[in-house]
Amino acid sequence: MTAAPPDERTAPNANQLAGATGTPVALYVDADNQSPQCAKELLSLLRADFDARLVSATIAGNNHGQQVDNWRDELVSAVPDLAVHPLNAPHRKQGADVALLLALGADLDGHIRDRVLLVIVSRDDLVIGAAEQAKARGCRALIAYADGDIPTARNALLTTLLLPALVKPIAVAQPPPVVLHTAAPASAGHPTTQAHGEEGVASVLAKVRGMCKQKPGGGYSSTDVGQALSKLGYDKAARARFLASVPGLKRQGTGPNVTLKF
Repeated sequence: MTAAPPDERTAPNANQLAGATGTPVALYVDADNQSPQCAKELLSLLRADFDARLVSATIAGNNHGQQVDNWRDELVSAVPDLAVHPLNAPHRKQGADVALLLALGADLDGHIRDRVLLVIVSRDDLVIGAAEQAKARGCRALIAYADGDIPTARNALLTTLLLPALVKPIAVAQPPPVVLHTAAPASAGHPTTQAHGEEGVASVLAKVRGMCKQKPGGGYSSTDVGQALSKLGYDKAARARFLASVPGLKRQGTGPNVTLKF
């Protein structure tokens, strides 16, 4: 299901989302995985298709770039009296996921008892798996995330709300950099091993390896690699350029089963 961008007729407001009637909804947001730009489209979709009454929002993340704060501000601007529970996770792999799952586990029995609709905002496999388990326990649950190029694990029994793809800012043309050459020529090196932005390819690959689980036969899932690069701040075009710059990169498999070896 794809949400249309909100307009004057569909923009959410406090009376519609926090009124006394409607479907009670509890949001669990992985702020390290989904941008707060998704908030307004998500709320509009919940109001239009689920007659939502937003009762709480749990937002987890390491708050890099104030993503937790930005998510809270976006939600509270639409629902001023919303109960928001920010969780500042440690700066380690899947720290936000673990914090979010612990909070969900503590609240799950209450959601089942009160027939609250659980909406998990993330495209991480671990968090999606938690939504599947919550639904198996008898909780009404679905997931939501912005459209993108990274394949995501899906379950035929779990409803997915596909939000509009994020609008990339228009790049402003900059004057070309001035290159200063020393008297002694530097080693040319292979062009694919030159620095990628401020970090060398090797440095970025080391971070990616630390964020991904290696497959038994070697290599890493293309989905995991894409998500890792996304968390490091690479958009779709930047991920493609970076992978093209990796020396000796090998691809095996097709579709969502592609394995990258580097």
